[in-house]
Amino acid sequence: MAKERVTVCLPPCEPAGLQQAIERAMAPYRYEREDMPADWVGEWDHWYVSGAGCEFPVVAGHEGDPRLVREELELSTGPRVLPSGLCDGGPRGLLDLEAARRPAAEQAERNWADWHELAAAHPAAQPFGVFRDRWLADPAGRSHGDVWAEYAAQPVIKALHNQPELRDRVGGEPLDTLGTDRAAYVAREAAAVLPTPALLTLDGTWVGIAGDERRAWFNTYLDALPPEAMVVRVLYHG
Repeated sequence: MAKERVTVCLPPCEPAGLQQAIERAMAPYRYEREDMPADWVGEWDHWYVSGAGCEFPVVAGHEGDPRLVREELELSTGPRVLPSGLCDGGPRGLLDLEAARRPAAEQAERNWADWHELAAAHPAAQPFGVFRDRWLADPAGRSHGDVWAEYAAQPVIKALHNQPELRDRVGGEPLDTLGTDRAAYVAREAAAVLPTPALLTLDGTWVGIAGDERRAWFNTYLDALPPEAMVVRVLYHG
């Protein structure tokens, strides 16, 4: 049992009715439902509104809209102080989703350009996956460490390890993780910003979000919601 987040999508509702609307939407996935078979396994036993660490940016000029959701939380460091430009949820039309994605896309563009500038100055290298697959097919008494050493001995990977700031940004296996499609890499990085581990859709479907395809779908789904639909971050124990 651990705490996880779900992004809950709701029909339009007034602030005073938000808790009840979330309760109704979440209810089908509660543990220990008496109307379900004995082997029923739900998703949560308690929950509360919280976007701490994954807040939504607010569309500029609408920071004071009373429909925005800002939960007052007491953190271990004291009362939560939330900037006016962020919220835990609100009408989809007041959430600036692109403002959340844009910095990640810009950073991905920089990562791509800096890595490929470094790579262009060295002989072509092979991704670690090539070394790993070759080893798995024929271990020949070598260890994983031996295989990693072979990969890391390539000139461009040696050069990357001498640039720790870049290595922190692109990781130790950029040939595997950045791929060869710049646009796809940037889109993938941008799509990873908004998703939570689960999404509760307007029609009441609980969808687990894992992997690039589901994260891309999460973004597409939120983008297509009606402007009046409520989107709220919820922290649950499950």
